[in-house]
Amino acid sequence: MDREILKIAFRNLHRRKIRTFFTMLGIIIAIASITALISIAEGFQLSISSTLQSTSNVVIVLPGMGASIWTIGTNTLNQSVVRELEKISHVEAVNPVLVKFTVMEYRGWEIPVTVMGIVPRDAQKFYALTGPQLQRGQFIPQGARFKALLGYSLANGKIQKEGGGYLNWQILPGQTIKLYDENGQVWEFKVSGNFQESGQSVIGGFIDTSVFVPLGTLQTMYNEPGKISFVELWVDDVAFVNDVKRAVQKILPSSTVITESQGIKVVVEIETMLNNLLMGIVSIALFVGALGVINTLLTSVMERTREIGTYRALGAKKRFILEMILLEGLMMTIIGGIIGFGFGVLLAEIIVGILRTKTPSLPNPVVDFRVVAVAFGVTLIIGLLASIYPAKKAAELKPAEAIRHVE
Repeated sequence: MDREILKIAFRNLHRRKIRTFFTMLGIIIAIASITALISIAEGFQLSISSTLQSTSNVVIVLPGMGASIWTIGTNTLNQSVVRELEKISHVEAVNPVLVKFTVMEYRGWEIPVTVMGIVPRDAQKFYALTGPQLQRGQFIPQGARFKALLGYSLANGKIQKEGGGYLNWQILPGQTIKLYDENGQVWEFKVSGNFQESGQSVIGGFIDTSVFVPLGTLQTMYNEPGKISFVELWVDDVAFVNDVKRAVQKILPSSTVITESQGIKVVVEIETMLNNLLMGIVSIALFVGALGVINTLLTSVMERTREIGTYRALGAKKRFILEMILLEGLMMTIIGGIIGFGFGVLLAEIIVGILRTKTPSLPNPVVDFRVVAVAFGVTLIIGLLASIYPAKKAAELKPAEAIRHVE
């Protein structure tokens, strides 16, 4: 394929600028959609993978058979079982938690919150291994009764108000919040500090919007002495997670024992299904783009019947005509693909930026070689397939009939 054919193909496209642009627009939209979706999905997958690596050593013990992380608060365990769980081989840290759902009051604002009762010494050791770390202040001192530790979103006002917008407050160490018990009685707590943002993990998002208080105090508030909602265990080696799970099931045969990786696996599976659905929708856009290329090239062939016949009469071989039309189709799809790829990267950033107004901790979109390969691979395939029939039709025109053709 020589330079002359390239010049002729480019000139032919340039002569029909508007038609060429609208043909490329279909390719641009399709490739931009693919690039944006894959970039956003890649960002989520890397975030989930990072979470999996940091929390795959965690085992969660829930009361009752068939319980799930979403039914926390409906049943309880006896706190005394924690000492037995501590003795299991390879369990390095335990974190017993009592969960209650109530209302927090601060400077006249009342918002629903999750309150997590913790044993400060146990929780501090557990979070040192799993995260998150403190952003401000200090952990609840052991023996304190009316100290509170806040999740990142609560402390920094990343809570959406009714009607839109955010609270945009900062609750600093030393300030006071109020919590209501089930009877409507007010309990005051002095803030000792707050956690850093924990991100989008299954448990992480939960932490960001929670208030942590001493376990004994929360048990008193709700008249549940010696009760907890679940226990988190940190296993010193991920290879022994299943061994620890079996040991827990022997101690508590009527409990549900799950791992963080199980919860994340469910999230990944759901995300994969959604990605497949979106990719199916985008495939329709690609098909429409390919039809646009075919239509443009066929119309071009019909309009240029006399021109193509002249080429043939002057000695141009079928291969010359075939390569010229194929090149026109490939040029449209490649240029459209390049523009679509660049726009798709920008579109992914815009979409995540908009979504971050409601969910500040969304992961950044990630563009890697897989995105580039998919975008341009699909572009080349579409360009080639959409150009074959028009090119073949043009190459088979008979010179004498084509020259007599009246335009």
